Amino acid sequence: MFRDNKRFQLLIIVFLMQFFTVLYISLSYELVALSGNAYRFKIEGYDPIDPLRGRYLAYMINTETVTDDLGEYRGECYITIGEDENGYAYLDKAFKERPQEADYITAERYGSEYYETPFQKYYVNEAIAQKAEELLRSNLSDSYVVIKVNSGKSIVEGLYIGDKHIDNYFE
Repeated sequence: MFRDNKRFQLLIIVFLMQFFTVLYISLSYELVALSGNAYRFKIEGYDPIDPLRGRYLAYMINTETVTDDLGEYRGECYITIGEDENGYAYLDKAFKERPQEADYITAERYGSEYYETPFQKYYVNEAIAQKAEELLRSNLSDSYVVIKVNSGKSIVEGLYIGDKHIDNYFE
């Protein structure tokens, strides 16, 4: 009965396409988590809450260190990652084309001085959100995020205060 129905076959095809698309996206970020290089970025600032999107700690990474020869270009660019003498990462040089020899992130460039990075939020459990905000606010100079990077994709592995993961403060 269903095998002769063209609509049913089309429905199955659409379902399988959606399923494999979600599977591909999930697996690509899992590969970053498993095989990506970890970088520690100092946090420049934070925004404690957005009532429309839930509880998270929004932070900023310094983009003033980025150098480029892009002129007035606006749009997607690729920023290489450098490390300072203290082991902290910084955003180094921006390119229009993917760099071949260094780890990089994909970012959006708005004018000559502003870059929007893909990692700006760290989601926290609703039960500890207020305490986490207060802890971060009082220890901002000692806070950093660990970002894993692989082939332009990046994920936030964790937010740390000192050498301790922020979730571990509330166990």
